[in-house]
Amino acid sequence: MKQILYAITLILLSLHTGSILAQDINLLQSRLQQYASENPQEKIHMHTDRNLYSAGETIWYKTYTVIDIENRLSTLSNLIHVDLIDPKGTIIASRMHLNINGLSLGEIELTDTLVDGSYRLRAYTNWMRNDSSDYFFEKILEIGNVRTDELFSKASLVTIDGTSYYQIKLENADGTLLPKTTVRYEVFDGEDSIDKGRATLNEDGNVLIKVDNKNRGKGIMLSIRKPDRRTVKKYINSQSFFSENDVQAFPEGGYYLANELNKIAFKATDPRGRGVPATITVFTNANDTVGKVATNDLGLAAGSFFLIDNSSYRAEVKFNDGTSKTIQLPQPQKSGYAMVVGTNFNKIYTQVNISEDKIDSKDLYIVFQHLGNVYYIAKQAAKKKNITFIKEQKDLPTGVITISILDHNLQPILERAYFNKRTSEVPTVDLNLDNKSYGSRDKVLSEIIIGSEADSMRVASLSASVVNLSKVGAELEDQSNILSSLLLQSDVKGYIERPAYYFNSDGTFKLEDLDMLLLTQGWRKINWAKLDSLNKKPEFHAEKGIRIAGYVKRMGRKAAVPNAKVQLISTHNFMDYIDTTANEDGYFQIDDLIFPDSVKFILSARNQKDKKYVDISLIETLEPQVNNRRNQPLINNDINTVFKDQFLATKAFYIELENKGLMDKTIQIEEVVVRATRPKAAEHSSNLNGPGNADQVITAEELGPCPNLESCLGGRLLGVVFRNGQAYMTRGNTEPMQLIVDGMYMEADMLSMINPFDVETVEVLRNVNYTSIYGFNGANGVLIITTKRGGGLVANSKPIGMIVAQPKGLSMIKEFYKPVYEPDSTSGFQRDLRTTIHWVPNLVTDESGKAQFDFYTSDEPGTYRITLEGIDLMGRIYRKQVDFEVK
Repeated sequence: MKQILYAITLILLSLHTGSILAQDINLLQSRLQQYASENPQEKIHMHTDRNLYSAGETIWYKTYTVIDIENRLSTLSNLIHVDLIDPKGTIIASRMHLNINGLSLGEIELTDTLVDGSYRLRAYTNWMRNDSSDYFFEKILEIGNVRTDELFSKASLVTIDGTSYYQIKLENADGTLLPKTTVRYEVFDGEDSIDKGRATLNEDGNVLIKVDNKNRGKGIMLSIRKPDRRTVKKYINSQSFFSENDVQAFPEGGYYLANELNKIAFKATDPRGRGVPATITVFTNANDTVGKVATNDLGLAAGSFFLIDNSSYRAEVKFNDGTSKTIQLPQPQKSGYAMVVGTNFNKIYTQVNISEDKIDSKDLYIVFQHLGNVYYIAKQAAKKKNITFIKEQKDLPTGVITISILDHNLQPILERAYFNKRTSEVPTVDLNLDNKSYGSRDKVLSEIIIGSEADSMRVASLSASVVNLSKVGAELEDQSNILSSLLLQSDVKGYIERPAYYFNSDGTFKLEDLDMLLLTQGWRKINWAKLDSLNKKPEFHAEKGIRIAGYVKRMGRKAAVPNAKVQLISTHNFMDYIDTTANEDGYFQIDDLIFPDSVKFILSARNQKDKKYVDISLIETLEPQVNNRRNQPLINNDINTVFKDQFLATKAFYIELENKGLMDKTIQIEEVVVRATRPKAAEHSSNLNGPGNADQVITAEELGPCPNLESCLGGRLLGVVFRNGQAYMTRGNTEPMQLIVDGMYMEADMLSMINPFDVETVEVLRNVNYTSIYGFNGANGVLIITTKRGGGLVANSKPIGMIVAQPKGLSMIKEFYKPVYEPDSTSGFQRDLRTTIHWVPNLVTDESGKAQFDFYTSDEPGTYRITLEGIDLMGRIYRKQVDFEVK
């Protein structure tokens, strides 16, 4: 009887334990889904008209912002941020765009003083800042300069008498050398300047800089003074000079297991970190050959190797350049797990290999998920050395998913990224032209057709660029495209060489190469240990509009003013204002503002007693740091030289652009632009634009001895005349200018009462960009007088309880210029030498999946390329390239 009761108890306990485990797996799935819902993934692709530019040109782009692995156009963030970053890592241009239903347009004009080099173009939303900047959109643009530079460099590392030097060869476009001169240089670690020096440009056209501990592997900026007194800068990235060919080994799932077949991936790289072809052979410590693999063009390889206990292994690598290297592989572990993933007949096979001591009949779980979105969970008991899970590919989304193996305690023991291609998801796109070839200045008609009649939804947003292929650097075409951005780069950490290599425009993917990439690359994944901290508020919010935030404090003190009344007033319309109330800590924020860049506001605040004796401080929005590690192998030197033919071919077209007003005719020929230096205004000036931000500033030194201020200023102020002791603008000349003395608004005729000896500065505001902040008071111009501290007509005081705010606003959108060559048209060029023939970012297909656009060819014969990209409302991604000839 006792034995029967004991058996029943065991059965009940086992049933109870099974119930608990079932509850645990359900709880885990619930936590994962909650994590996914509270942490949606935004990702971005930018379609640019090309990848190669010259200073003075314009980068045209369209951004696609999507949500999660399904790639539906995102409505989470209404603002998108775009930065252009120079080779040194400094943000030189920044844009903010309204992101309407996941779509935005923009452009960046490249100034004519840019240093030639590799620039980073990045895009992100504020929400994306909650994760690593590795997942921001980023692509490398090569930018040359033949407008103000015209020097062609070649950097190398040389050894002279046993000493290493950076050698920079410089020559003019025609191959002639510059005369011998002194060259200044500055050494940078990122954006930080860490050293300066001088070197000599010798008679051979070479600059030699001795390698030392300060400049080894760092960025070096050279400043060369040309005979015409122009200063030209060259940036040298020396990091690649100090490495060698390398190889790394990666076991599938993270572990080697003894006495089992292990899949091992290899990545062979050159000194710059770029993949190179190689042959890899694995040997035992007894010199027995275990296996041999050859890499693809990107230095990637993978093979299966049977590793036994009590043996060590090494990999001998022979690179195609004749060099070799040997690395030691980690010792295979005797106890543990390993995994092997394969695909066959549209099914994913995941085999878990188990060491003898782990065969305990306890459940092992497999989870297919993407950042918490669970697509499949299954379990098997660990009753034998090898157990296999099988899953249909069609049930999983297209893109990078994570395959996780969990033990019976639901702790991850094996994990890897896997690229899944859902076989039923191959969206079709046709791009048809009205002719097979064209002549110069011919009109080209193109028709787009996406999807098929069986599709329930065929509405898509698309963008298209047309370029003269001979002028854009065809070798740059393997950079990111919309497929690689949204399906790969947004989920994979670090540098991916030639990401477009893995995706074909016909909808097919190079799955074997993708698998080798994911075996050797880190990826975006959830932190299982932090699933319980789901209620933690994200640091960065999803922006629905522009936020202005700050604190109200007691005047001259750090103490907060609780519940202060805050008012935001637009200087464009003083009747347009927003009221809010600060919290107990004096913090206030005004959200969801939409306004263009350069707009100014007045912020005023009062305490609970309705007194304005408070200080207001604004919270500055800091841009995310530049991730210099990412894409570092793509940072090139000597861009002017590498793409010399392309840049010189575009130079002749600049004159046409200038004549059409499409490019600035003013070329800055000096490192420092020669212009009249604006006198420095008094630091305690009450100018709402900021001290010195005025059309003209007169200092005390310029006033000189005179009986009254009117006579001191007469004839000195541009656009200003004096009548009866009052100042008038020559434009309009009906009402006197507003007089403001030390922040006090005064009657215009009080100017004669001011002692010239008490005046420190006089600021004249005439133009609307300075007077608009004063509203009606600035309609006739403003004269701001600041007296010397310690004496004067009135005591100096800044505006109390009020500050001027000029937050970053939305960038204006320009239209791409499209020449028309018809009999009566006047919008063409005399010599049409365009590189970007056409840019059309706002294509939308109709319900039948059709759209059209047209353009005109230029005067240059050759191969032209149309690149079409876009997304439909179902999240399906489209890409198509069509080449045609112009004769």
